[in-house]
Amino acid sequence: MTALLRGAFQARLDDVDDELVGAALVVAEALPRTARALLQGEAAVADVVRSMARDVNERCRWVEEQGFVLLAREAPVAGDLRRLVGILRLVTSVERSAALLRHIGEAVERVDTTALPDEIRAIIEALGTSAGEVFRQGVDAWRRRDALAVHEVDREDEMVDRLQQRLLGRAREVVDAPAELLLLGLLARYYERIADHGVSFAQHAAFAVTGARIDVGR
Repeated sequence: MTALLRGAFQARLDDVDDELVGAALVVAEALPRTARALLQGEAAVADVVRSMARDVNERCRWVEEQGFVLLAREAPVAGDLRRLVGILRLVTSVERSAALLRHIGEAVERVDTTALPDEIRAIIEALGTSAGEVFRQGVDAWRRRDALAVHEVDREDEMVDRLQQRLLGRAREVVDAPAELLLLGLLARYYERIADHGVSFAQHAAFAVTGARIDVGR
């Protein structure tokens, strides 16, 4: 690959990468706002997260299309190939995270979250905050190509897992309505999965830099 062609390829790869990160940051920025709106019972949040998810999906489709074009036409190798493979895998994580966040926002249409016990609301708030932090830290690790961040991100993810279990356990003890119990179980799962996608970003950052797959316990 000549210097000129390689420069053009790198520029296009950077554009695709930037769009992936941009879509991920849309999700990251929407997480705390959606969590607050859910606990405050703001019905308008449902439409906001639906619009967010559509925007993210459009961005992800572009990333996927352009990524496969680069893969097919340029035949990258070594670090460029690892980076491109990471992008094509992480685009699914971004799409799924946006869909999970949409489900969280739409929960306000199903249950009056303002009527939940204060203890349950506090756990939901902590869970949403922790999941959002893990997701953002993972995206930041990918953006910085921080090969060492994965273990710290995974430790933060363990807090999300503990909060998820705490929410499920206390909900069974203090919530009687079946609809509310079902919703809380789903919320716990949604937040836990969003955090897992953040860990995936950090794992792919390590792989893109070192070529080594970092397994973490979840």
